[in-house]
Amino acid sequence: MSGFRLEIATIDAMRASAAARAARGEGGAIAARAGAGAALDTEEAAALLLADDVATDDIVALARRRRDDDHLRFETFSPLYITNECDAECRMCGMRRSNADLVRETADAPTVEAQLDILHRRGLRAVAILSGEYRLGVRRQAMIERAAAAVRAALARDFHHVLINIGSLDAPEYDVLLAGVPRTSGGRIEPRLTMCTFQETYQPEVYGRFMGTDGENPRSDYTRRLLNFDRARDAGMWVANPGVLLGLNPDVAWELLALLAHVRHLESRAMDVYVSVPRLRRATGTAYPAGVGDDQLCRLVAVVALAAPAARVVISTREPAAMQRRLVPVIGVLTPGSPGVAPYTEGGARFELEASQFEVLDHRPIETILGEYIAAGATIDCFEPARPS
Repeated sequence: MSGFRLEIATIDAMRASAAARAARGEGGAIAARAGAGAALDTEEAAALLLADDVATDDIVALARRRRDDDHLRFETFSPLYITNECDAECRMCGMRRSNADLVRETADAPTVEAQLDILHRRGLRAVAILSGEYRLGVRRQAMIERAAAAVRAALARDFHHVLINIGSLDAPEYDVLLAGVPRTSGGRIEPRLTMCTFQETYQPEVYGRFMGTDGENPRSDYTRRLLNFDRARDAGMWVANPGVLLGLNPDVAWELLALLAHVRHLESRAMDVYVSVPRLRRATGTAYPAGVGDDQLCRLVAVVALAAPAARVVISTREPAAMQRRLVPVIGVLTPGSPGVAPYTEGGARFELEASQFEVLDHRPIETILGEYIAAGATIDCFEPARPS
């Protein structure tokens, strides 16, 4: 199957049509269809997002009722940055190459393994391995090999789900990343490994504004990044995590249309899909601290849950506790933890902004955040809290 192509003119036309439908007051009818169990198509989802005649709390309630049952169940994982070195120049990111304000750190292999041991002792059974993205050359090869070693170390420690967020890879680089990972006889990766590649914005002009257009910047190639999941699928991976960074493109409805188009393509390739919609947060040396408002975030998350019910929406502790509580009934994943390099201790983590990619608002221990929901009767997959001695 050919790779994903985003038809910009088609998205523009759907955006205009969705706005017209919202202006005609069709939001109530679309919400009623969703409430009756109908699957929303992509344009209906955008129209509902834009509809003034349907309150956000009502859309959230619709999404909550569409869950499989009344029992609250979601997944978790924690991020583990193995370095904050990066060759990219994304204007909104604290890790960008030219940011002299960031304290650079790289964890060696024993430190990464010790961090995995800490997370495992603290009950985590899912972890995301993160790094920067690098230009072609020795450092790029070395960082992919370091990420591959971290993935193997996590699997050896019985982490049930390992997410990988290290940038776009070419086909031969997937061979390096996945070396030693078990496969089926047909070549499919056996463990649950998720490739995370956030497009950040699907609008090419906005993408160029924030990620740059210089070919020396490894993030500047919009199309190469867009096709990374297809290369991952060809390499045997079967789980994908696309995402939009809310606050780059003010037209959230346009981003929703493009994101859903991508999700549907990935599902057509028999991939399990996670969807991330983080808000832009403060970072060292940047001038872009603002994302979208609370109401629009809640509205977007609920609409994605209604329009792509098989996908799992991911919310992190970039969001404060109150927002987590509002969204947990409709999301699939809540991910607590620090964006610092190798930040974990036996009972907490470091959250210094000057050494992190971006600001996290909820600094409570992982066990406290997840324990709140367990105490209320929730089931959390990939978390096995230690029993009191």
